Amino acid sequence: MNSVQRVRIEYSKKGPIRYIGHLDLMHTFFRALKRANLPVSYTQGFNPRIKCSFSPALPLGFASEAEYIELYLDKKIDISSSTGNLQKELPQGLTVRDMEKLPLFGKSNNVKIKTVTYRINLQQFFGKSTVPGQASKEDIEVKIRNFLDKEEILLINKKGRRINVRPLILSIEMEKDWNIRLLLKVRGGFNFNPRIIIKTLLGVEKKDLAFVEFTREKFLF
Repeated sequence: MNSVQRVRIEYSKKGPIRYIGHLDLMHTFFRALKRANLPVSYTQGFNPRIKCSFSPALPLGFASEAEYIELYLDKKIDISSSTGNLQKELPQGLTVRDMEKLPLFGKSNNVKIKTVTYRINLQQFFGKSTVPGQASKEDIEVKIRNFLDKEEILLINKKGRRINVRPLILSIEMEKDWNIRLLLKVRGGFNFNPRIIIKTLLGVEKKDLAFVEFTREKFLF
């Protein structure tokens, strides 16, 4: 059967469910979609799969207010009732924020993403971390200025390659309540893990980042 409708489901991911990986998250949604009786479309072939695309994978442990799924359907649905039915089937921590109709044909938002914004909270980091040194906001602001003054910021990616991420960092701002707002450019689908940037900015060990709270706030297309 050919798809007759495409929708985008926007949702947040908070609490303990932050610690499930992207693949487990996908299966969680697939089960919820089936239990909610949404008329999802499937790919053809010997191993049919639900026709959908998820927003770029969120690093393990990150919260998010900006996740989405673009989903193809075999029948047109009532958006309001379908939103409620899906929410009932999702575990605690996954909250449907919106569901909207999309043109049936068109590019996925994944190829349209230009920037992504993260909120990084340091309150627990300075309250519980064993990292020595001052913990004033002024010190962090100095670190940010010195960091952004560099022409090159070479970091090592998962494949062990050194990459200059400075062109991808559009802004870093220290805000109230120990929040840092980080705006990153997405280039050719490449989305660098902000945990590595914050580790380098603060000059700490990876283990100390367990006390830093990361939240993906929004995508800009």
